Amino acid sequence: MVLILQDGKSIGSIPYEIELLPQYLPDEDKATIWAFAEDAATYFPEMSKKQVDDMLKFEAHRHRVTLAGGYPQNASPFDEAMMDSYKTYFDGSAYTPANGYRGGAEGKGEKLFPIGMYGSPVMGKTKNEVQLQSDLWVNWFKKNAPQVKYFWYITDEPDSAKLLWVKERAGWVHGNSGTGKALPLFTTTAFKKNMADVIDYWAGFDGVDLTELPQIRKKGGDHWFYNGNRPRYGSVILEAAAIDFRVNSWIMYKYGINTYFLWHTTAWKHNGQGPKRHLHQDVFSTALTFINDDMDFGNGDGILFYPGHMPYYPEQERGLSRVLPSIRLKNMRRGQQDAALLQMAEQKIGREKVLALVNKVVPKAMSEVPMNAPVPWSQKGDEYDRVRGALLEVLLN
Repeated sequence: MVLILQDGKSIGSIPYEIELLPQYLPDEDKATIWAFAEDAATYFPEMSKKQVDDMLKFEAHRHRVTLAGGYPQNASPFDEAMMDSYKTYFDGSAYTPANGYRGGAEGKGEKLFPIGMYGSPVMGKTKNEVQLQSDLWVNWFKKNAPQVKYFWYITDEPDSAKLLWVKERAGWVHGNSGTGKALPLFTTTAFKKNMADVIDYWAGFDGVDLTELPQIRKKGGDHWFYNGNRPRYGSVILEAAAIDFRVNSWIMYKYGINTYFLWHTTAWKHNGQGPKRHLHQDVFSTALTFINDDMDFGNGDGILFYPGHMPYYPEQERGLSRVLPSIRLKNMRRGQQDAALLQMAEQKIGREKVLALVNKVVPKAMSEVPMNAPVPWSQKGDEYDRVRGALLEVLLN
């Protein structure tokens, strides 16, 4: 029974029934949603930076999202003490009630760590410096967090001129006679054949080239996707259908893709591009949250959390020492929960039968879809819910 209150007094009720099933969703997701956050501490002056970091990481973790990349450990040359202090996020001890965490996936650690986020110059400028740094990073992860997928985020969205620079530094890593030779390299660009021996992990804005993925993996690499780009996968803008933030997890399941990356979640302060550069934004009343030098823009782009404090716009002050998760973030979690159900059903009836259900709402995506084609996947949440209901029936029978 749901009570309806008005001015603290009960004025009615709504019957509410819920059926509990003898099944539990697994706490761990097979595919990872990786997102970035930074520049949030000034919004919460009453809290330490560590408290703000934990607040954001905890809220993301509750929503089955890995928040990684916006911390001093990602933007600094190797520092053993700093990495040792971060280790609790890897082994899961940060995500326990003893550390103040409440929510799903208690005790489950993060599985991904970018070194030098967005090409931050943490690896040095010379061959000797890069090789020394690569040795230090690889040795630490081998000893302390071998289960984590770590990589050098060597540069962001490189143009053709930058690729020569990338090749040179990749040669320094791959030519290392020490353990650092094993350090994987990552960048946000689609797979390029002439860079196949240079980059290990790719993330394409146009999605994943499914024809190239098997060969990339055969060499020990991987191909992910990032941000939003209809019709191949969901958009990230505010006016997109809610399903856009849910469908990516279905797409990852369908094609066996391991990671989706979102460039920002707390872009309350605009980055250094465009007419809004470095502006603290009123994200509660202004839709436009990203615009670059070329005047490309996105409403709600870079915002998955909203600040409980708004020191830069007092009229928007809410007096809350917390972040407020967006509906978009809720839909990401729903997608990850859907994917967990798909995995559970697969164990019972096999992958082919589960894919037949998936194909009802996601007949194709990624490189199977020309960029000028209409969106092929269903844009109605009810249709995904019907498939979800069929999955629950599979688990019950």
